[in-house]
Amino acid sequence: MNPNLLKITSIPISIEVNVTNGTLKAPEDKEPLKIDINRTPGGYKMESRPAKINIDTYAARSSMGYGEYNASDFNQREADRGFKIAYQGVARIVNEGDQLARGVSPSEIAAQQMRAGATIETAIDFLPKGGADVSFDKGTLSINYTPTDINIDWENINSSVVEFVPGNIEFIVKEHPRVEIEYVGEPIYVPPSANPAYVAPKKLNTKG
Repeated sequence: MNPNLLKITSIPISIEVNVTNGTLKAPEDKEPLKIDINRTPGGYKMESRPAKINIDTYAARSSMGYGEYNASDFNQREADRGFKIAYQGVARIVNEGDQLARGVSPSEIAAQQMRAGATIETAIDFLPKGGADVSFDKGTLSINYTPTDINIDWENINSSVVEFVPGNIEFIVKEHPRVEIEYVGEPIYVPPSANPAYVAPKKLNTKG
């Protein structure tokens, strides 16, 4: 038999599922439930510390002879130095006036000042000799987050009766699995001579 003359069809099972969810049911004659909901808002706290630059000028001030002075002491020292220079200038003017009163000529006074200045030694140096020491502190940023808190209080839960209705799952087999085999060829006759279109084979002539 030719297998192509057979049509085989496989039909799978068909199932219908019906689901009924469980429920909570309160009797109508009972006091309804009272719910108290308290909500505490959340939030976040952010703490930021900016970057910091530290500048140390001690080495530079030391090269100029001011290493042991802070800003206040340095200002006071320069003020005292200014007063000292002013006093020296006044004393020089008074001395020159006294010499003029004694009959010394201005040219002689100038010559004395030049002779006194001849003993001054001049020195040139680059100050400050050292630079400032600069250091850097990194900034920080911290964030602390607190989520929102919700508190639910059932005020009269003990006085109320709640009935639980369980759920239900129903399986319905709508079609059973099966295999269908269908013959798609021509009818088969037994014996073959029963076929209306049967043609008997010719007999061979065995006589010479």
